[in-house]
Amino acid sequence: MSETRLLVTSMFADIVGYTDLMQRDEALAMKKLDQFKIGLEREIPHHNGEIIQYFGDGCLAIFKSTLDAISCARKLQQQWGQLDELPVRIGLHLGDVIMKEDNVYGDSVNLASRIESMGIPNSILLSESVRTSVKNHPEFNFQLLGKYEFKNVNEPLAVYALETDDLVIPDPDRVTGKLAHKDGKRSSGKRTVLLSILALLVLVTIGYFALKPGSSTIEEIESSIAVLPFTNLSQDANQDYLTSGFTSEVNHQLSKIESLSVISQTITRQLTEQEKTASEIAKELKVNYILEGSIQKAGDRTRLITNLTRMTDNQMIWSEEFDLDEVNLIDAQIQVSTGIAEKLPLNISARKLSELKKIPTANPLAYEFYLKGLDAYNQWAPPIRFNETAIRYMEEAIRLDSNFAEAYALLAEVYSNSSVMLNSDFDQESVKSLEYANRAIELDSTLPDPYVVLGWYHNTKKPGSGLKWFAKANELDPKAGLIELSYYHRWNNEYINAFEYAALKIERDPTSPDGFIGMAGIYQDLGDSKKALAIYEDLLAQGFTQDHLIGNAINTFLIAGRPEDAIEIIDKHIMSKDSIVGTGEKGKVLFFMRNWVEAEKFYLRNNYFDMDMALIHLNTGREESAKEIFQAAIDRRLAVRTHHSWYICDLSRIYAAMGNFEKAHEYLNILDQKGDLHYSWIDIDPFFDRIRNEKRFQEYCNRISAKKANLRRQIQNMEKGT
Repeated sequence: MSETRLLVTSMFADIVGYTDLMQRDEALAMKKLDQFKIGLEREIPHHNGEIIQYFGDGCLAIFKSTLDAISCARKLQQQWGQLDELPVRIGLHLGDVIMKEDNVYGDSVNLASRIESMGIPNSILLSESVRTSVKNHPEFNFQLLGKYEFKNVNEPLAVYALETDDLVIPDPDRVTGKLAHKDGKRSSGKRTVLLSILALLVLVTIGYFALKPGSSTIEEIESSIAVLPFTNLSQDANQDYLTSGFTSEVNHQLSKIESLSVISQTITRQLTEQEKTASEIAKELKVNYILEGSIQKAGDRTRLITNLTRMTDNQMIWSEEFDLDEVNLIDAQIQVSTGIAEKLPLNISARKLSELKKIPTANPLAYEFYLKGLDAYNQWAPPIRFNETAIRYMEEAIRLDSNFAEAYALLAEVYSNSSVMLNSDFDQESVKSLEYANRAIELDSTLPDPYVVLGWYHNTKKPGSGLKWFAKANELDPKAGLIELSYYHRWNNEYINAFEYAALKIERDPTSPDGFIGMAGIYQDLGDSKKALAIYEDLLAQGFTQDHLIGNAINTFLIAGRPEDAIEIIDKHIMSKDSIVGTGEKGKVLFFMRNWVEAEKFYLRNNYFDMDMALIHLNTGREESAKEIFQAAIDRRLAVRTHHSWYICDLSRIYAAMGNFEKAHEYLNILDQKGDLHYSWIDIDPFFDRIRNEKRFQEYCNRISAKKANLRRQIQNMEKGT
């Protein structure tokens, strides 16, 4: 009996009140059921879906495309809405199902059924996973009903309603259905944050600050602020970019002030979602000030309201209301940023205040597209495919204003991040990043981010040639360029310098996760999994769930012999929001567990045919196909133009797995001569299973271990201040 696991959007639809109708008028009920089925059997195949099963007056269907599923549901409700007495509700959920003997099973199906049960006639309800999948399609508007606790479901789920002129939206406080509480009680979603940022700062940097004479510690910063996510009161999901983008921009502008500590948006967003009050947030984050705001669009008018509260005595010290039809978003953002800067007791230079007052673009519509791009930008998922929407918005902003420096700078960052990814078009994407960065600097030489892009570009061409650009970025913004310097030294096996810059990033920018992630990566490389995991687990508890953070944490869990914990954070933090990244990471964990058959299923779902798949084929008796995939992987790595050592590490692994031990040791010797520490998971790497007990390989591993131990001792001395 064969089983197939699929990622699909499940759709449940049923006729509301059909049993009562059947008792009142059997002939009419049968007529309505026929109309119901005719619509399903016409539209579902037309939208590339598949009807799985009828349940009396209900139907289960699946779609490979979430976009097709929503389009189909909308079309069906439009048609049924034109028929008298055919009240239908629809529920959608995106997730894994198991297909067996022309039927489907799994939690995903059950969740779609539970969501559908909350609906009312002529409504379409859906889960967070569905909304996230199509959130960049402007033709769809969604209204959040709330988070609900369902029967036999551990975690509360956010439920949305598709909003159109011809659909009905349930009252969030009056929903019924297959809920854990009969009164439709919504979950508060409250969770406990395990450790504070300050505690972690002490953990990883104690004694370090003595290395940097004249620098200020976090205790010396008199003013700190949390910018809470602005609220969209318009009940129009299309306006979410205004609140999200505007919050990001204000947060970014305030972060330029050296004497002001600005809390990360990730943390403030998490605490707000936990329904904490401003006072509770201020107490938990130990901040002096809270900025709150809202944007409401009513008809043709849009209002922006901001309030700044001093939390030590709970006094509102500044408030402003803007009519965005008279004052554009650009002027509003400048007035908010400068208003705060002037109200707080800050040591701010005239130059910095002048920068805050700078008008980024004279075109309000271009600025709106910039905010949309900022909202859509996923800096933690570098491949271009994850940022195509952000690119389109930025390109439109530039089309409207060819002198919009910030838009060029963000495009430069997107292409720079993507260019270094395997299988990317390095030449094309790196050149684009260079062009956009140079254009941004030409238009505004005070922006630090384009100089960081130049630093990355030149370092890939000639190691060290980009350091001056990182230094220039740091000159313009004391928080910029530091983590890039740390990564540069780390990738060149200069771990003491890498540690110094990561610690300096934490010191100057303690509310950003970047310095902590860099520090954890150093501990991981040097074999101190305990310290690395302490950092990762704390960041995850605070709500930081960026792909590269979780990817690093997964590696450390594997190294520490805790693959089950790695799978747990994948299921908790990735699978629900990004099936592509989640399936890839889960496949990797299963791969390191030597569970070849299960690992292959996840790799295939991501259409992955690189070196891991070659080893899977080799270990499951498919030697010829393994050779072909290995050779293609070798060719790709030899074609990479970089001075980094990762591709040499990969080649040593590939040749070891292929049984070409001499070639494997040839690359290991190259790494040894460069002082490279290889991958931190070398001790558990399946690629080296065939030579793990070989004397030469053991000697190599012993040399690596000795180098790591020596570096750990040096860093421990730095932590102690000796």
